Amino acid sequence: MVCDLLAVSIQQFQDDCLQLCEQHYPTVHNRGMRENHLGKALCRRIVATFQQAGLNVDLQQTGDDNDLPQPIFSISSDDFTIWIIAHHLLSANLARREALVETIDTVMKKYQPNKSNHLLLVADHWFDRSKASKEIPAWWLGQVPENLDDYRLDGIRLLDTTRTLPDSISERYSFVEGQLQLHHPLKRSGDKKVVHKYIVLTAYYPI
Repeated sequence: MVCDLLAVSIQQFQDDCLQLCEQHYPTVHNRGMRENHLGKALCRRIVATFQQAGLNVDLQQTGDDNDLPQPIFSISSDDFTIWIIAHHLLSANLARREALVETIDTVMKKYQPNKSNHLLLVADHWFDRSKASKEIPAWWLGQVPENLDDYRLDGIRLLDTTRTLPDSISERYSFVEGQLQLHHPLKRSGDKKVVHKYIVLTAYYPI
């Protein structure tokens, strides 16, 4: 049930992203969303989805906004806890990628063995001309997306990478069976075509 409700939440969150970008133009269009803003927006959507399904959940944030480089949120009930890590890939370099993986250490220290635990990563990124930026989809998914032509039409030539997020998570934490996705919530104002230059990335793991 948790997995299904999270899938619904992520789908609806794309509409939330579009509204946020419209409300905060041009800030989001220039730099994306801050981690805290991104994480809280997704958490609000998840809480609303679970409440609509008749489940009472409690939302909390781990530490102060400035304590951690990536905010960590928890959404809990008596039976489960969902850990949400938000990460803004303003830079796509290896240090920023590793910072996201290392934040999972904090979640594992708070693991609740008497419940089912779930991990949800969310990040966003505006593509630039750098090699690292063009590697982000392959790094996140573990492979280059199949729809390369869609990106090329928006001037983005995606690149493969040898080091991927699924590999790093599997090696470090032995998490498997993740659901990793790319989302493009923005649409052009005129023809409503998808804007591929802005990307929201999600990864779900039962842990």
